[in-house]
Amino acid sequence: MSEDKDRQFSEEVSPQHLVLWSVLLFAAFGWIFWDFLQRQFWFAIKQQADWGHTLIIPFIAGYFVWLCRGKLLREPFRRAWSGVVLVLLGLGWYTLCALGPSAIHHNNLMGFGVACTLTGLCLFLFGWRAMRYLWFPLLYLFVFGQSISDRLMEIVTFKLQDIATIGSYYGLGLLGLDVTRAGNTLEILYNDNSYPLNIAEACSGMRMLMAFLALGVAMAFTGLKYNWQRLTLVLLALPTAVFVNILRVMTLGLLSIADSGFASGDFHTFVGTLWLIPAFLIYLGIVWILKNLVIDEDDEIEEEEPENSSIRFSGSATMAFVVAVCILASSALALQAGVSALNVHLVKKPVFPRRDFSMLPVEIDGWKRERDDLRLDAAGVESLGTELYLTRMYVHRNKLLPPIQLHIAYYTGQIDAIPHVPDRCMVAAGFVPLTPEPMTLKLEMNKEGWQEETPELLDGDTYPTLVDEGELIRLPIGEFELRTTEFSHPQLGDQHVFAGYYFIANGKTTAYPEQIRLFSFDRTSSHSYYCKIQFTIRGSSQFTTEKFNTIVSSFSSSLLPEIMRCLPDWVEISQPKTNNDTQVNQEP
Repeated sequence: MSEDKDRQFSEEVSPQHLVLWSVLLFAAFGWIFWDFLQRQFWFAIKQQADWGHTLIIPFIAGYFVWLCRGKLLREPFRRAWSGVVLVLLGLGWYTLCALGPSAIHHNNLMGFGVACTLTGLCLFLFGWRAMRYLWFPLLYLFVFGQSISDRLMEIVTFKLQDIATIGSYYGLGLLGLDVTRAGNTLEILYNDNSYPLNIAEACSGMRMLMAFLALGVAMAFTGLKYNWQRLTLVLLALPTAVFVNILRVMTLGLLSIADSGFASGDFHTFVGTLWLIPAFLIYLGIVWILKNLVIDEDDEIEEEEPENSSIRFSGSATMAFVVAVCILASSALALQAGVSALNVHLVKKPVFPRRDFSMLPVEIDGWKRERDDLRLDAAGVESLGTELYLTRMYVHRNKLLPPIQLHIAYYTGQIDAIPHVPDRCMVAAGFVPLTPEPMTLKLEMNKEGWQEETPELLDGDTYPTLVDEGELIRLPIGEFELRTTEFSHPQLGDQHVFAGYYFIANGKTTAYPEQIRLFSFDRTSSHSYYCKIQFTIRGSSQFTTEKFNTIVSSFSSSLLPEIMRCLPDWVEISQPKTNNDTQVNQEP
């Protein structure tokens, strides 16, 4: 009786009206979530190896919906007003992330608001019965259709690096090779020659794992009948990806014996791509085994009901779409008003150095460059996360002072970047920290000639300045501190390595990586950048942290003005200028 009533009062929507309302709905949805959607798109384009698969996830989710079309269209859609509550909750959370504290202006937190809103829209327009078939495509879209923050990824990535290193170490050993391991670095000894192999973050297998999870869930949903089969296939994605990644690292190790260039550059990437083919075949074999574990002789195939191919709504479909579009459009207007009133910049524009770091003096205050600047291969640049860097060794004319390695890395326009610091990177390379946590030491900077300038800025910050060769150099605001760690290494004997760093972010200085987000991603700033300045010295067991800090303080005092000549002048960027954007957005 209820079904007959639905048929009697149902409204059949013509394709023309459905297309019209869909376009309006997507336009309103894209309007309010434009910041998230365009950021996600550029993640997929600029980091294709990591997140390129997110571009096809919406189409796979749409295919899942298409497979259920018979069940979805069997009865008219009955809208559920409870979906409006979920829509409002999603919009409210997204707005809070966009306009609230910088700590929650996070891509994945904002993605949660997008997910709640889209789920609420589907519930409101199509009702609870339809959600029995739509929940899985929506969940698949939300889980695999967005990039994962570096801050979340690093937790898993470092574990996978360890597994890949240990697995490759034992695998190469089983092949009869003499292999040593230090951290995430392998050293293959063959014919009295040494062939180092660094298991970088790109070799952790995280990319393969994400691809296999997305593929496994899709194959489980479409190709397997029982839930236990689907769950087994998804769970086997992790060991399959890890196993194949170990084989890939072993392959690179063997190829490096023939030619060290095979373990880096484009060939390194090619080998990783090539191993996806056998990995996919292995996964197909797992699907075949799971299918043949259970054979149902009387396997009835559920037939669709093609006679109900039209899209019908119980009640006025037009009113439902009007309500949905009005909610999204009014929320978008409110968000834009809040952005304007609070002077919030949801998208950060990049601002590039004024000079190339290679122009830093090769001789400064008794220190002289030794050898050419170190350049990383493609895999190293990918791990570092920027092409704007400098790694240079300086020696002092006083031979009693040890050489010091300077490393500068510059990042701009990023949302949730994780700085590469010795606390993690050197540990991954096999170095052993001698203290549980890094020490923060005060740099005794030589401030002779420094003056205080109070520019007319909205925040009223006072910048120290220095006049050198007739040029006004603005120095960063804040306490100069050095985040320092002392390391040992099995191959260095009693020698220790001291590494210390600090950051300059949007004209301010800090030694703490977690404070970069507060400085560099200030909502009221239209641009963002941060620069890591790192110093490394190798010394004997008698060389102390205090001596390291004294050398770095003296060296950094002379070097800092030269670095600030290269970095953007934050006062000029912060002060409104008619031609400012055209000046700071030109990469040298």
